[in-house]
Amino acid sequence: MTKRGYARIISFALAVILSLSAFAIIGTVKARQYRNRLELSYQYSLNELSEALDSLETNLTKSVYASTPDMLGTISKDLYSDCSRARGCLTRLPAEQMELGNAYKFISQAADYANYLSTKLANGEEISDEEHKSLLTLLDYATRLKGDISSMVDICNSGGKILSSGVKNTDNFTLNPVSDSFSNAGQAFKDYPTLLYDGPFADAVLNREAQMIKNSEEITKEDARDIAANALGRRADELTFSGDDDGRIPCYVFTCSQQNIGVTKKGGYIAFILYSGRIAQTSVTEENAVNIAKKYLESIGYYDMSETYYMQDKNILTVNFAYQKDGITYYSDLIKVGVSMKDGSVVSLEAKGYLTNHTERNGFTEDSDAETLSGGLSPYLDVLNTKKCVIPLENGSECDCFEYHCKSRDTNEEVLIYVNAHTGQEENILLLLYSDGGTLTK
Repeated sequence: MTKRGYARIISFALAVILSLSAFAIIGTVKARQYRNRLELSYQYSLNELSEALDSLETNLTKSVYASTPDMLGTISKDLYSDCSRARGCLTRLPAEQMELGNAYKFISQAADYANYLSTKLANGEEISDEEHKSLLTLLDYATRLKGDISSMVDICNSGGKILSSGVKNTDNFTLNPVSDSFSNAGQAFKDYPTLLYDGPFADAVLNREAQMIKNSEEITKEDARDIAANALGRRADELTFSGDDDGRIPCYVFTCSQQNIGVTKKGGYIAFILYSGRIAQTSVTEENAVNIAKKYLESIGYYDMSETYYMQDKNILTVNFAYQKDGITYYSDLIKVGVSMKDGSVVSLEAKGYLTNHTERNGFTEDSDAETLSGGLSPYLDVLNTKKCVIPLENGSECDCFEYHCKSRDTNEEVLIYVNAHTGQEENILLLLYSDGGTLTK
């Protein structure tokens, strides 16, 4: 064979080797990319499962406190309708590797049991002490399972990988298996924790035509600038016109320093104040901040507002106010005010709930008194206090209710129960959660 022939063979062999090497490298890269995508998919499903279990715990807790067929039925439907969500999460996870098989049965069993109790109440029967204890047992397992899954999420968030012999972090710590004692099942339920300073019914009150301003006259941009300047305690020439907000409540929007402020084109009301700055310290007490917020509302034309709950975050105390008249709290008419804990200045405001819903009403009527209706509450609750209120319903209407602030004899947990003043039916149940920053509810 000639030298040229040898050279061709060697060149061909090298080309084959290089091609195979390239294919191997490409295959390795693709395999790594696929593994990374699969890992991300697993972690996404794990986070979604954690949210579903949080919802399950919340709904089970509410079922412990519910005493009427309608309320327990509503809770059971929430549990059942979201069951596919949790099952879907589990089917997208390597359940055997993560030892989540037993969790599948438990989740469905919890919702099925709540549904069983709902049917029993609808048939005029009562929940026995033994069945109440079973609900508490299910709730205990739900809390423990939620904690285990949350631990898995924390490990993944700190760098752990699901695609290994176990869920491990960078220190090679492996999470203990989920307890084999879980009785199993597949259910899920969406949890919508609602900050009370946002108003416990905030989501239900913002999808209507703005009642307060619909018949008001339209003001000029110059008049709106003066109103905005007064609300911010500034001169009008310090404000810059930012544009028109043509949303559901049309506004003129102005900017001054770190604040944006919206003034309704109809009626000239302050719709919102947004703050983009940072507050580095706290020197104002919460009590003073609440008083400042209330006086500020009166100064810009919002009267008869009563503080309900508040939350402190990043040195801003956000106070939730609801309209109150003749001892009746109207939870549809909401305003939030943010007060700087550094100097007591008002830095933010949200009044769209109030502008949307505030109107003249016929007052509060009842077919039975609060004491009589409290007899229909769960026997495992002690009533701390009661007040009259009007709450929005999902269909856009409002309902006269008694709000019972209760405490569980089993867990000492506090809960708000809203009972229809006409029918005696439970309209809503909210779980109170206290923290150093304030109060929230589920």
